[in-house]
Amino acid sequence: MSDTWQAPGFTEVDVLGVGGFGRVVLAKHQDSGRMVAIKYLLAEYLADPDLAAAFRREAWLLSGVRSRHVVQLFDFIETPQGAALVMEAVPGVSLRALLATENVLAPESALAILKGSLLGLADAHAAGVVHRDYKPGNVLVSREGQSKLVDFGLATLDGHNGLTAGSPSYMAPEQWAGQPGQPATDVYAATCVFYQCITGHQPFEASTTDELRSLHQMAPVPLDAVPEKLRPLIARGMAKDPAWRPSTSDAFVAELETVARKAYGKDWEKRGWKRLATSAAALTALTPLALLTTAGTAAAPIGAGAVAAGVPATGTGAGATAVIVGKVVAVLVVVGALVTGGILVFNRQDDPPASAPLTVAMRTDSGRDQALPITYDLQYPQVSGGPDAAVRQRLNDALRAPIDKRLKAIRDARANPNWQSQFTEAGETPAARSTAQILLRTPTLLSVRYDHDLDSKVLGHTTWRFPETVTVDLATGNPLGPPDMFRPEVLTAAGMRTLTDRIEPHTRNGFCQLASVDDNGRKTTIDAADQTPARGHVPAASIGFTKTGAEFEILWYDLGCTTAAGKETVTVPYAEISDLLQPKFVTMLGTATPSSPTPPSSSPVSNTYTNPRFGFTVRIPQGYTAAPYSPDNGDGMTFTNTALDATLTVWGTNAGGRTSAAALADAAAETEANGGQVTYRKDEGDHYSISGYQSDGKIFYERDFLGADSTASLRWVYPREHKTDLDTPVSTTVDTFRPGDLSQPH
Repeated sequence: MSDTWQAPGFTEVDVLGVGGFGRVVLAKHQDSGRMVAIKYLLAEYLADPDLAAAFRREAWLLSGVRSRHVVQLFDFIETPQGAALVMEAVPGVSLRALLATENVLAPESALAILKGSLLGLADAHAAGVVHRDYKPGNVLVSREGQSKLVDFGLATLDGHNGLTAGSPSYMAPEQWAGQPGQPATDVYAATCVFYQCITGHQPFEASTTDELRSLHQMAPVPLDAVPEKLRPLIARGMAKDPAWRPSTSDAFVAELETVARKAYGKDWEKRGWKRLATSAAALTALTPLALLTTAGTAAAPIGAGAVAAGVPATGTGAGATAVIVGKVVAVLVVVGALVTGGILVFNRQDDPPASAPLTVAMRTDSGRDQALPITYDLQYPQVSGGPDAAVRQRLNDALRAPIDKRLKAIRDARANPNWQSQFTEAGETPAARSTAQILLRTPTLLSVRYDHDLDSKVLGHTTWRFPETVTVDLATGNPLGPPDMFRPEVLTAAGMRTLTDRIEPHTRNGFCQLASVDDNGRKTTIDAADQTPARGHVPAASIGFTKTGAEFEILWYDLGCTTAAGKETVTVPYAEISDLLQPKFVTMLGTATPSSPTPPSSSPVSNTYTNPRFGFTVRIPQGYTAAPYSPDNGDGMTFTNTALDATLTVWGTNAGGRTSAAALADAAAETEANGGQVTYRKDEGDHYSISGYQSDGKIFYERDFLGADSTASLRWVYPREHKTDLDTPVSTTVDTFRPGDLSQPH
């Protein structure tokens, strides 16, 4: 292996930088003539399998990032002689070089750089990648007035631990502690750099690493040197606790733009980039990247891929950011072995590394607010892993929302000028606490209960302590609301009265009567449309789900029950409520949920049956007894009325992928082959119906729903003489038959 090795197909033009782990050159693609930047790993490190794997991992992590604010990666090339990242060459200079020349930037320019960086970080975070080494040397400022992020050598997947590594002057407190990387970690570093841009020095400076760690973890942000209009922005971005920073980079951009417009006018960004472009152009002219003015940049993919990475250029061409992957060797996933011959090339057309399985763990954030005298100890679930970073982000946003909302309400109350004197007189510091409990987790659903408490005499009302629940779809990341849980007919005035009737027997004292004369003794209901202010016909309660039933967190005070002020957790067994739930939602609740009566043989049956394995539901007539039915690779139930000699069988099987037309043809042929007669058949796309007479003369009616991996079926059999008695029950069961999720086996 040799450090003079060059990536095949490229001609080296000039050296942009040399560092401890590699070198970066400006090169021309021989076929297209386009200019690129190539980042080489030194041969001595390529011989180290861990470092070589880390170099590959850097490229793999970037394979999902697509952003005009992140320097583009075209290809990763590896041979026995060397390894290289082929990247977009940007005519610009690093922010480090810019600060070395100008020391302090105009506030509008610093804000413009911060905004561009946050947008680049947001795109990386959306792909599940946390940079973890944001610093001036990893930000490019172009002549065209744009900033781009580079060098993801320390990047980790969102929520995964990395080494306590990075650039100490910009490392967040949780990064010093070796905690998992998260978007808020990058927000902290970007805010530190912003602080340096507008003050001319880093926020914390020390002679030893231990002292610097202590300052980042414990010391208040020194805001005296910051323009007053920008202090709240920096205080938010550099909060010690990541829970107090903006939850996403996108959210921070929104705050930044509000502050910038108010402080510097609506054209602040245009003025800021104009100043930066002038300085960047002057410094770029002193580097080999000045050649890009005439040679052109690699604006289109060189190889088959077009992903993201990059390299900054310095004013001298001798101090470019080097490969620093060696710092993260211990936590990197090896994505391939060194080839023994030929060339190994991958780009975004290749399969990405296998994602970690989705896991849920409890986190606790404790601390004291920097701006207000508030302490907090907050517990909430956090999701890691899974194949989709955007889904993971939505899940974590939804799971944090209850404590973020409660904390915001407390902060707003504590900052209210009308209450300041009361807090002063009481001499108190409100202390917020929240605990979280996972009520139910299935492969596609997570339901969580949050119990809140607040130590404060000033904010002493019990409403600060009411619990709440959140239920999320693990497949999409979306919170689930009443339309996702309840059948459409339940979300009506009549449906809410039915739901109230199902809940009331499980309450301590029932639903109260309203005290107003105008209400004429009317009882309260669970219907939010009956409350003030009125909402739609949805349950006026937070609803969680356990293995045995639905938990309604009822706030009697909100329902108008003045004599029953307070809260009550009311659990309704699934057997009493499953007919009100969406079949898909019943399936999501999983096999742990006995969401319907599953009676033993000879037990009377009424209401609705939901199969716990396949999730289909059907309304069962009164007076029928049940017995298990076990078809091949399936599960179901047979309901019998001996007086009418009638049977209703409903079942599911793990047999799918057929068209309804083909299945209908086979069903008809089988009936006739067994001596029966088909009098009616209909193909209805996702299901079919067939009826007629069996060989014994009894009437049969069957309906089958077919999906990709499973099938749900219903079949009635009864004598001709009882047809009149059974017309209505048959129609009712057919109309109420819901197949559940047929897209997967069960």
